[in-house]
Amino acid sequence: MAAGTSESEPTVLVVDDEDRVANCYKLFISDTYEARVATGGQEALNSLDRKVEVVLLDRRMPKMHGHEVLNHIHEQKFDCRVIIISALDPDMEVLDYQFSKYLKKPIVKEQLLDAIEQVRMLDRYEALLTEYYQSVEKYSIMQAEFDSVTLEGSDEFQALEEEIAQLREDIDRTLDVLDSTMEGMLRGENV
Repeated sequence: MAAGTSESEPTVLVVDDEDRVANCYKLFISDTYEARVATGGQEALNSLDRKVEVVLLDRRMPKMHGHEVLNHIHEQKFDCRVIIISALDPDMEVLDYQFSKYLKKPIVKEQLLDAIEQVRMLDRYEALLTEYYQSVEKYSIMQAEFDSVTLEGSDEFQALEEEIAQLREDIDRTLDVLDSTMEGMLRGENV
């Protein structure tokens, strides 16, 4: 583990064939995230496990290109976000790739940290939606099965109503942040 990290910190896998670049990105993020480095596609696949939340993936590498690593991630159903980092300008080929963000080299520390936080926020949003819909489904079942007097007297049902309201607020707040990020991207800002 990197200095200052703990078991609860998210794991980020940095994949770049240039050792110097990979270690620079690791240095950028190691105060905030548990960072692993792989200097090639096969090494990345060997380093990938269920703990990895975000992959910083170089697009053009010798032997195994980034899109091959990306395909393996999706074929093996790893639950992680992928940020492509490349010196190449995006081309029409990227339309076929499944990634969360595309950054053009060179990048600075703040840009990298912001990108990781943005894609992690997408995960939080999806988790909140899942929890919200599960709670709404329970609420709906209770309303269908019990009369309103029974439900009004139930502490559990009242707690479920409060949980749904809180989840809705959390979803709205998270969506506001994601919307402002997307609006910036659509305006061409590198957020």
